[in-house]
Amino acid sequence: MVFNKKCAVQIVAASVCSTLAVGFASAAEFNLTYASPYSTTHPYGAADEAWIERIEEQTDGRVDITAYWGRSLISSREGVDELEAGIADMAYITPIYATSGYELNRLTPAFFYGYSDPAHVLEVYQQLWEDFPTFSEELDGVRVLGFNVGTPMHLQLRDTPVRELEDLQGLRIRAANDYIGALAQFGAEGVAMPMGDTYPALQRGVLDGVVAPYEALKSLSFGEVVDYYVDLPHSRGAYASRAMNQDVWNSLPEDIQAVFIDNIDWLTQKNLENSMAAEESGKAFGREQGVTFIDIADSEKQRYAEAFVSSARDVAEDLDERGLPGTEILEQVRQAHQNAD
Repeated sequence: MVFNKKCAVQIVAASVCSTLAVGFASAAEFNLTYASPYSTTHPYGAADEAWIERIEEQTDGRVDITAYWGRSLISSREGVDELEAGIADMAYITPIYATSGYELNRLTPAFFYGYSDPAHVLEVYQQLWEDFPTFSEELDGVRVLGFNVGTPMHLQLRDTPVRELEDLQGLRIRAANDYIGALAQFGAEGVAMPMGDTYPALQRGVLDGVVAPYEALKSLSFGEVVDYYVDLPHSRGAYASRAMNQDVWNSLPEDIQAVFIDNIDWLTQKNLENSMAAEESGKAFGREQGVTFIDIADSEKQRYAEAFVSSARDVAEDLDERGLPGTEILEQVRQAHQNAD
């Protein structure tokens, strides 16, 4: 009987707690959902988690956000379309990975070749959003709430050091499509391969290297299978990365909208801060694994950057033909890079 009484007490207590929890949850005026392809252990997910807490605090609990992590609701490639369709109220989006559409958002990151400072890339890119309204018009089904900038990727090499571009001759290097043409100009074979398959390919010698950021030395354990890290920049540009469904946005009162607007820069900078911390962690792991870091000469970096000029012009001209300001944007991006030198 004593056991049964304890059980009854526990059941009642659990019921009360459940009722209270529901009461507290329903106290929010606006219950929103947020979807991300990342987990909270990833730098982007960690930034989102802190941002969600900040929004809830600054709205005095009037906004409650339920997050869905790790592709449970949304994909990375078609995230904008999925958000616009209402799969979630807010989401991490990557228009740069879309298979079509969003031309300025998707294609202009190619103009940032030669940039090495992600903070500068972000500054220039956000100025483009101010100067060219078409960027936001392309995403007219969503309201952008934050931006992301990729930290530069470099060469990670299995057992062949590269100190000048001619050393690339004959190497097989896993790279995104944007970089394959430039690698080919110096005799390397760019290989399109899922990043998840890259570690065993490096381990077996199927690949000689990979274009990846410092953080991948640790996060993808590349530091275990490469001997050299060469700081030859492969800039990734920037992009609108967090957004809210436009209909949901329109349903919110102005004071709640203001809280989200006031936190755009905070989320953007928090994301960059987390990414840079991950870079340092990757470097430290690489040193622990005995990776040799090679500082390639500035003259070689300039030669390599020039390999991207033709493809960037082709992209700009293609945008021009679609009635978009491709060449104008390209010139502004390149002028900003020149001014920083």
